[in-house]
Amino acid sequence: MMNPGEVKKKAPDGGWGWFVCLGSSLISLSLRSLDPSFGLLFHDPLEELEVDSTGTSLIMSILDAIVNFSGLLIGPLLKKYSYRQVAFFGSVLSCTGLILTSRANSMIHIVCTYSILGGLGTGLAIASAFVALNTFFDKKRGQAVGFSMAGTTLAMMLVPQLIHILLSAYGFRGAMLVIGGWALHSAVGACLLRPLDVRDAKDIKTDIDPPESETLLKKNGDTTLKKMENGVEVTKYDVIKNKTSKEISKPKDNYMEKIKETFDLDLLKDGVYLNVVIGSSLYYVAESNFKLMTPFFLSSIGMTNGEIASCLSITAFTDILARLILPTIFDRLGFKKRTVFWIFCMLVGIGRSIMAEQSKGITLIIIFVVIGFLRGATLVNLNLSVSECCSLKKLPSAFGIFMVSKGLFVVMMSPMIGYIRDVSESYAVCIHVMTSMIMVTFISWGFEFVYRSLKNRKSILSDKAKKEEVE
Repeated sequence: MMNPGEVKKKAPDGGWGWFVCLGSSLISLSLRSLDPSFGLLFHDPLEELEVDSTGTSLIMSILDAIVNFSGLLIGPLLKKYSYRQVAFFGSVLSCTGLILTSRANSMIHIVCTYSILGGLGTGLAIASAFVALNTFFDKKRGQAVGFSMAGTTLAMMLVPQLIHILLSAYGFRGAMLVIGGWALHSAVGACLLRPLDVRDAKDIKTDIDPPESETLLKKNGDTTLKKMENGVEVTKYDVIKNKTSKEISKPKDNYMEKIKETFDLDLLKDGVYLNVVIGSSLYYVAESNFKLMTPFFLSSIGMTNGEIASCLSITAFTDILARLILPTIFDRLGFKKRTVFWIFCMLVGIGRSIMAEQSKGITLIIIFVVIGFLRGATLVNLNLSVSECCSLKKLPSAFGIFMVSKGLFVVMMSPMIGYIRDVSESYAVCIHVMTSMIMVTFISWGFEFVYRSLKNRKSILSDKAKKEEVE
């Protein structure tokens, strides 16, 4: 007998999922494509407010930290609300922050509206969209994430030109209002994140045992099993019922257990998950700092602003190609997302270290083409490496913990990279340090892969030996 309410839902790998992919793309495109243009957009108001480079860096650091630390809220929120609701709330919150920033008259105002309010909304919306994508896609998950991210990279190439036009026409305050308006496209994207239901899912029906009370109370046609206890007739049904009601009504007075249950902290006991989170966080720090320092490095070797812009555009173009082409290939070949990330992150590190030793010339251009392509392959699989090592049920909390980990690593390690740059007075040394961080990820994951392979092999040999003994 099967309970009709118990149906396992399987990712449809298509159908409405492609609209979810579009919605996710709209969210990230609307809320994240502005980041590389921060200096261009805020240059004049920060000068008027006499905010120095340290203050400017603080605004962006707080934004990045809030985006990542919002991961603390993702798990609990997605247990209570749908990812559509959380993404919509986050989108509106972020857009509100952008619109309120148009009235900024102090650095504190910018921090409160742009960094804190906007960062919190952006973090909630993007994390919810990622969970939605993972719900609707399984075998084509890499392809879906690649498509959703490719639009953002393309927008990063075009947005600076758009901002330049807006600033010329309306000034900072008018431009911010227009930007806040276009960011509302993220709310439209959030509406496309329809929860997975029977219209989308490929249902898998499984036999479910009949209710406990029904099996326990049936014996030789009797509806109850009676016995005498101290002269009182008692049914097993009563015993079971009382026991069950006591268990249900037993209060959970252990506060720590409630916290563990809410945030799924038992994930921290999983060695594989911890290795993935730490390694991915190290790569994220190296990636974000490399992106920040690349223009300064190119300037230090004598490139003009036009040449620097061309190099960055080439990198962005090959990045987009990788996000569109590679996921489809790897999904069809059945490669694990984490394995792809593991291999390509090592190649990215090597490519960047080679770039750091180059001067102007055709060789440098070729290297930028290659590392842009490799970067696209790693970033598509960065978040997917986390989703691959946990169940879909625990994904919101798992991704939330990963976001918090990224925030902590950025806060701890980015100043260290800056300090190394100041002491060494060399951007090349800094790039090599970032490569060494990536290599820590590559080595730690490699040790885990070898250990698990040996363990599986030992288990297979043991099972084979037992089978031979039985025969």
